[in-house]
Amino acid sequence: YNLRRKITKMGAKLDLQSIQCLNIFSRVTGVRTKSCFTYNKCMFFVVEQRSLSRAIGEKGANIKRLGLMLRQRVKVIPESNIDNFTRMVVQPVKFKSIGIDAEGYATIFAGQQAKASLIGRDKVRILELSDILKQHFNIKGLRVI
Repeated sequence: YNLRRKITKMGAKLDLQSIQCLNIFSRVTGVRTKSCFTYNKCMFFVVEQRSLSRAIGEKGANIKRLGLMLRQRVKVIPESNIDNFTRMVVQPVKFKSIGIDAEGYATIFAGQQAKASLIGRDKVRILELSDILKQHFNIKGLRVI
């Protein structure tokens, strides 16, 4: 049995670790999550807007517990449009706007400091963010200007 085997679910590729994280999340919070991904060494879980407070728990208890279980930072974000979604993922980095052109490419307009933070060393962060946005919003690519 190969642990690196990819399982396709609704167009998103999930590895065994992601599936385990989804199961742990639903057991701890009692909320079904749409997806999970890692960005900048932080695990994100996407839930419906109405389930957000239940997923976080009283005083963030569920998030703290998940962080200890998964041994990394955990954030829960609601499903939303591409602008709000991207802002929540890259927080605390702030950018001016994001748009999708006719060819299907997303472009983030940011200042010089934010641009450097969004791209990251050896383009690590922009590649992660590009994969995340491709998975959730079906874009072809990502540019930072």
